[in-house]
Amino acid sequence: MSGSARMKRRWIMSVALSLILAVLAGTSPGETARPHLVIISIDGLVPAYYVRPDRWGLRIPHLRQLRRQGAYAEGVIGVYPSVTYPSHTTIITGALPADHGIVANTIFDEPTKPPTRRWYWQAAFIKVDTLWAAARRAGLRVASVGWPVTVEAQEIDWNLPEIWDPFAPRSAFPAPFRKYSTPGLIERVLKWAKKTTSDYRPNDDFRVDAAVYLIEQMKPHLLLVHLIDLDGTQHRYGPYSDQAFQMTEKQDARVGRLLEALRRAGLLSSTTVAIVSDHGFMRIDKLFNPGVALVRAGLIQLDERGRVKSWAAAIHSNGGSAAVYLREPENRSVALKVEKLFRAYAGPQGLPLRQILTRQQLDRYGANPRAFLFLEAASHYGLTAKLRGPLIEDAPPGVRGKHGYLPDRPEMYASLILWGRGVRARRHRELARMVDIAPTFARLLHIEFRPPAYSRPLTDMIRSVRRKEMKSGPAVHTSSLPLTEGYRSGLR
Repeated sequence: MSGSARMKRRWIMSVALSLILAVLAGTSPGETARPHLVIISIDGLVPAYYVRPDRWGLRIPHLRQLRRQGAYAEGVIGVYPSVTYPSHTTIITGALPADHGIVANTIFDEPTKPPTRRWYWQAAFIKVDTLWAAARRAGLRVASVGWPVTVEAQEIDWNLPEIWDPFAPRSAFPAPFRKYSTPGLIERVLKWAKKTTSDYRPNDDFRVDAAVYLIEQMKPHLLLVHLIDLDGTQHRYGPYSDQAFQMTEKQDARVGRLLEALRRAGLLSSTTVAIVSDHGFMRIDKLFNPGVALVRAGLIQLDERGRVKSWAAAIHSNGGSAAVYLREPENRSVALKVEKLFRAYAGPQGLPLRQILTRQQLDRYGANPRAFLFLEAASHYGLTAKLRGPLIEDAPPGVRGKHGYLPDRPEMYASLILWGRGVRARRHRELARMVDIAPTFARLLHIEFRPPAYSRPLTDMIRSVRRKEMKSGPAVHTSSLPLTEGYRSGLR
């Protein structure tokens, strides 16, 4: 047999062996060649829960395993305000709120008009490149379960977006969710799970079933999953409460289900699993009502039914902070009056506000460009949008936790664990930046991605990529970059 014939025979045998191994693994050869990434956001996960689980006796075997075998941060400095929708959008864009366009959870309503209670649900609000769009450009399949700001995201192949009717009672399958989900996907998940809509409560159970179905049946290269139950529990009972610990253990079990689904699908060895969260939590016992201060100062006029007749300034609350809007931003007299009013409530311990952030300070954090000021609550205080009642009051039962505060306050640190394909084993860093997560994910997926210049991949947590480097920022160790004192000032 000639040398060329032997080489051809070896090549045929090699291809045949690859096909056999792929079949045994339950996937195609193309699947093993291309990386997969599963991003699991556990909304409100406090890093201390997985960094020091023994301190509270937490039974979280899956998070422990991922942290022990992979790479993790003891905290992630997020964005301002530290709330769900801006944070999740930063996680998949690498951009700050002022740049990506999602500046709060909810859209500011003109105060004299009926409230719409709209959130930033639609993907069209995002003004920059997204990880899911970059993945689709690279020919990858994308799925999303409950990820914020994904309604009508055309680049997502299988989409179960987060959206509900703000004027209707809570439901596991609200009408807008059915309307904007990928046609037929809800029914396919129900049939696969052998359940009906009445089997689900408005919690994470359906989201996990849907994610398991997508992993096993569709094998997306990029899967985004958003779990919300821990966030709701900590709002009601506070962080570090028994209820929060129990829910953390339940979320860990749900992570275990997703890992087992990857194993059954034959994808475990080709997949990177990322655990992220959007913010930490502050325990509160007091509420400050800055809108009441504006009414008392004559900057908001109410009618006899308590509705706004006219306004010169208005509050948009984020829980631990609040944006202050001016009806006429160029009115210097009103601006000075508003700033003087709130500075009287800020400062030493015992006052409800920790500080007032000016426009210049907000620009350094990449925060809402339309806001005149931000009010930052003091420790254990929350801020409301109420216009009547006392200035300060005790937090009612069922309101024991808030977020939305400055992201460099340790209580607001978010979470990050990386495990699996492409991850440096047994690595950890004290702090990471949320803007650096998206370019890190792009490196793991081997795709070209266009993040802002200030976001950089976390190269100390992942292995190098051997191919033409993707456009996802230069390969630097972000441990050398400033982490506090505002994103923009520290990144130039």
